[in-house]
Amino acid sequence: MELARRFIRFIIHSMGENAPEGIRIISVPHHLAHAASAYYFSSFNNAVVLTVDGTGEFEATAVWRVKNSEFEKVASIPTVYGSLGALYENICVKIGYDNLEGPGKVMGLAPYGKAGKYYEKLKSFVRFDDKDYPFRFDVPGKWMIKNTFSYYSKPYYFIADSVYPGGKVPWSPRGDLHPDAVDLAWAVQSLTEEVMLHLARWAREHTGEDKLGLAGGVALNAKANMFIHYSKTFNDMFIFPAANDAGGPIGAAAWVYEHALGGKMRRERLRTVYLGPEYSDEEVKKVVERGGWDAKYVGDDVNPVVDLVVKGHVVAWYQGRAELGPRALGNRSIITDPRRRDMWGVVNRIKGREWWGPLAPSLLEEDADKYFTDPVPHQFMILMFKYRDDMCEVVPAVCHVDQTARPQTVSRDENKTWYELIKAFKDITGEGIILNTSFNLAGEPLVETPIDAIKSFALGGFKAIYLQGWLIQK
Repeated sequence: MELARRFIRFIIHSMGENAPEGIRIISVPHHLAHAASAYYFSSFNNAVVLTVDGTGEFEATAVWRVKNSEFEKVASIPTVYGSLGALYENICVKIGYDNLEGPGKVMGLAPYGKAGKYYEKLKSFVRFDDKDYPFRFDVPGKWMIKNTFSYYSKPYYFIADSVYPGGKVPWSPRGDLHPDAVDLAWAVQSLTEEVMLHLARWAREHTGEDKLGLAGGVALNAKANMFIHYSKTFNDMFIFPAANDAGGPIGAAAWVYEHALGGKMRRERLRTVYLGPEYSDEEVKKVVERGGWDAKYVGDDVNPVVDLVVKGHVVAWYQGRAELGPRALGNRSIITDPRRRDMWGVVNRIKGREWWGPLAPSLLEEDADKYFTDPVPHQFMILMFKYRDDMCEVVPAVCHVDQTARPQTVSRDENKTWYELIKAFKDITGEGIILNTSFNLAGEPLVETPIDAIKSFALGGFKAIYLQGWLIQK
């Protein structure tokens, strides 16, 4: 605990603040923190929560029944038996990615593959009829439940080497697709979808709850979440937007607030995550003027930006506070016309991404039914939907090869200027939907400061940038 106190003091001092004396340390287990993040921001009083990730302490999967803020762990699967996250990461390494970058890439690669020997071999390791756990990975040998992090990975090294013996797939992700790479991606993604759907149904059957919360790194798998959504297993579902470990401190704080400090969390659905630092209009103006740009102040008038988009240009978009979580949701975005098929390749080239990687749309919430089958409002881009028939021909740049997308629905009260941008695009084109991807170049995080935005704009192949009221064109 003393080490934790020293660390906290160091962080507070590094922020230029004075650390209080007598810092109290309250330990919140990893999966409980995840569960709290999904529960407290869902608006649910009673729910079942699934927390699924690589590992936390010694477990990787947990099922929670939560009634009026009281958390009951219904099932727990140790990491050595139940880590979907570790399995996915190890297959990603075989495909040629590192374990952190890989899952998001491989989820997009999977639809190019098909069922075959890799899927059959991978599926042979999972058991859905285990008497002790909702599911388990069955690897030869006896495994210790509590051990070191490197030990926990050994069963998944074994599975990955059994599925694809030897080294990595001999291909470049930026070149032609390789059949082994796409079929491995299909195998691990399909198995993840099956296991997550099985786990959801098991949880419903064993708890009787009709509302679902999801957190943990695997909850960022938007395609697996889609299968749960379309299964109608639950009447409502909430996925915490920072579902990976970035959301853990938030869940821990919420749990401590109620269970240790005597507070009471409001039962409201989280609908926006614009929680980053704020930069004043004056700060932005100084950045623009210092660069000597031929800039025009347009304020909240989005029409000049829409005119550029309709003409087929790619525009960087920066306003307000940055988004919490891994998705750009209208404050740190790259935008263009989704009706133009070639924009898929153009935007991926600008960002330095693989040519086959899908791009997502943001759309007016009231138009979701026009484009998607059985959608629900979803602001965070971690739930996929299937396109309606013929809609992929309307917006081909944001339709993946499996006729799905990972959209953001937008309402005026959630982000007024962002909504007005999409609405203005609809007024001209008839389509209330726009291509939206994160404002960053290859290997970089999302831009944060106005200076970050200007640097990426200058280096990237953008026609223009909207910078918190300023429009700059090249």
